[in-house]
Amino acid sequence: MTSARPDPLGHDLLAARLAAIPGILADMIARGPAPLRPATLASRRFIVTGTGSSEAHARYLTMLLNLHTDRAAAYLPLSGFTTAEPASFTGATLVVFSQGVSPNAQIALRRRGDFAHCVLFTATTPAAALAAGKPDRAALLQGILDSGGELVEFPLAEEYTTLIRFVGPLAGYLAALHFAASLAGSRVRPPTHAELLPLLDAPPPPDLLAAMKGLPSAFSAGFNLVTAAPISDYAQNLACKFMEGVYWSCPPISDFLQFAHGPFQQMNAHPKPVVILQGGSAMESEMVDRSVRMLREVGLDAFVLRVDAGPLLAIFGFEAALNALVFEVMKHLRVDQINWPGKGRDDLLYGFCPDT
Repeated sequence: MTSARPDPLGHDLLAARLAAIPGILADMIARGPAPLRPATLASRRFIVTGTGSSEAHARYLTMLLNLHTDRAAAYLPLSGFTTAEPASFTGATLVVFSQGVSPNAQIALRRRGDFAHCVLFTATTPAAALAAGKPDRAALLQGILDSGGELVEFPLAEEYTTLIRFVGPLAGYLAALHFAASLAGSRVRPPTHAELLPLLDAPPPPDLLAAMKGLPSAFSAGFNLVTAAPISDYAQNLACKFMEGVYWSCPPISDFLQFAHGPFQQMNAHPKPVVILQGGSAMESEMVDRSVRMLREVGLDAFVLRVDAGPLLAIFGFEAALNALVFEVMKHLRVDQINWPGKGRDDLLYGFCPDT
């Protein structure tokens, strides 16, 4: 008689990855930013891209470059690289975030010759790709290096087996912070252990955890996330955790003031819960108070997750707290993270990478 697999749902693997995050980020902080190539340091204009959890990293770096350096950056979704004319990229540096260098990310990387320079944020290397039996990917990575491009490495290599990723999203944010801090004139500085690591202990709100476990149907068809700028522009992975972790509808993200321009009215017609992400500023405190009162006056449920930090670091606390939340709900619902819905049936798009 064949014995059952010891971890058929992937929960033990995910628990181990969650437990490893503080040590992984502590090591990254201790090492500090890696030296960047002269062409990277000289770059003035960036086109940044990524998809999945990497979209959040790409948008985060775009914000860092635009608001905290004297450089200019724009985010372009990966499909944009199938149609944009070469002149659109002349003189710019291409920045691609892709933890595993997916086929879709290679669409942008194959256009690197249209750019002045190329930077790839990734968890893999030519040697790691070869060891994983991916010679084509190894050749692509080596080609980027041979042509003068830059690889910015961050953990976790081969974070596969489960659909959701916990390590790479947090490590990618730190890699982006380190990168921005390395540019001349940057107003970003690398975080210290004392500043960052306590944020990883941010707990999910007990009332929210109880509500999601007690009546998951109230959330599974959709709820709303509300937060302040600039986090509202790079919170995509916070929403995707629910889609990838427990297969619920991905919640839309609204800035506090945007929420009053349509989402609130729609929710009065079709009531749904609201999860509010509150950072450390006084203005956010007022916005949260106004939002909660407005929601409760019309009988809508509001839950507040507070992380006492500024916007550049608060995202780490929100990531950690929602990781814990999604994982607890996942275990409660016995969600299968190894044999996820649609597994192996997404290649028409996930594997799409036309020749250029």
